[in-house]
Amino acid sequence: MSNPSETVSLTKGTRLVRVVITKDNMAAMMALISPEPGDPEITEEIVRDAIARAGVVHGINWDVVKKAIEKHEYEVPTKIAVGTKPKKGADAYFEYTFETEGKHTPEEDKDGRIDYRNLSFLQNVKEGEVLVTKTPPQKGIDGKGVDGTIIKAPMGRDIPLLRGQNTKVSDDGLKLLAATSGAIFFSRGQVAVNDLTVIRGDVDMSTGNIECLGSLKISGDIHAGFSLSVGGNLEVHGNVEDCNIECKGNILIKGGCFGKSAGCIHAGGNIVVKYAEGMKITSDQSVTVGGELLNCHVHAKDFVELKGQRGRIIGGEIYAGREIRAYSIGSEAGTQTVLHAAFDAELMQKYREIEGELVRIESDIIRVKDSLLKLHRLRIDGRLNDQQAQILKQLEEFKASVPGEIESLRTAKAEVEEKIKEMDSAVVIVEHIAYPGVSIHFGHIYKEITEQAESVKFTMETNHVSMSEYHKESG
Repeated sequence: MSNPSETVSLTKGTRLVRVVITKDNMAAMMALISPEPGDPEITEEIVRDAIARAGVVHGINWDVVKKAIEKHEYEVPTKIAVGTKPKKGADAYFEYTFETEGKHTPEEDKDGRIDYRNLSFLQNVKEGEVLVTKTPPQKGIDGKGVDGTIIKAPMGRDIPLLRGQNTKVSDDGLKLLAATSGAIFFSRGQVAVNDLTVIRGDVDMSTGNIECLGSLKISGDIHAGFSLSVGGNLEVHGNVEDCNIECKGNILIKGGCFGKSAGCIHAGGNIVVKYAEGMKITSDQSVTVGGELLNCHVHAKDFVELKGQRGRIIGGEIYAGREIRAYSIGSEAGTQTVLHAAFDAELMQKYREIEGELVRIESDIIRVKDSLLKLHRLRIDGRLNDQQAQILKQLEEFKASVPGEIESLRTAKAEVEEKIKEMDSAVVIVEHIAYPGVSIHFGHIYKEITEQAESVKFTMETNHVSMSEYHKESG
């Protein structure tokens, strides 16, 4: 049985110890109050009692508590307990049974040569084969507040299987299967199986223009003046002359491309080509070239990369959102060559459209408020006719929808701003030589190369283009 005098001492002593739990229940603060004459000495037992009375039972650092008592740290708020934060469960993730598009790029050997023989974007699958296996989201680990309350951990984020054409989901929802035999088409996380059309020869007068809903493989050349529309991936084993190619997937051209800018090659995915001269090439992802780009206009949202020691850009204009990389740019003759990094015209246009829509809505809100005020006055006075009542209803519906619309636009604007910010790290890399006659652009700021520079890297600083030494091993 406890001594009554000890109980009185504890009760009185707790006045000298102030313990507060934070609003989020994830920390507890303690402050020792300076004793007055007649107050008991603040002991560990008294402090423990005060902490217990405050309801703090988890995450207490007793070493900190003892230190505060020993050093007489009066009137000093001290964190004495920290809760355990819940840990979110792992998100769902996918394992692919085929090589994803990003792996299909030519590699150079030690002599700087590129081997295209074993490179292919076309991967075949048989009906019933597994394309994707999904691991479902996992449970998290619960946390605990300093008062002992369990804080439930959120589940990992579930990500649905994006079912493309000619695919089906297994009964357990964890596998994506091929519903037919064909060529795999993978774009932006969605897997489809397309029919594969093979042309054993050239695209010329004997074939005419081609429209292919699936993937297309051409064993010969594509001659000038023809048009191709491809719903999947395109693989050309020969050369491509001035023509128009519109492809939703990836394009692989094992030969070269040459023309007089009379046609245009566009892919929704990546483009890989051996070399190109006088061509217009655009990609919604990246462009990889195994040799030279001579007097070409190339646009890529991500990268333009020239591989190997033949990877030279001479003349023309090259645009890329994140990186342009080549062995050399320009020529000894001073050929005018223009490179634009951190460039995404579509992204900037989208940003301007969102800003314009926000301005329009703000202007509409002012006009709607004025109209609503007038109509409400008419209704109060009993002078609102049927037509005006209908207008009033429409305006109130508009007013109710505005917050959601503004929030949606602001979210979209933030996403675009984040993508624009990512371009701040855009770079132009020249592994060997940058010749005079070359200009490097980052937005509206650019740098003219007036003297030959070797192994250099160009980046965007606050208000100028910076040129620094490039070391291949460091990237």
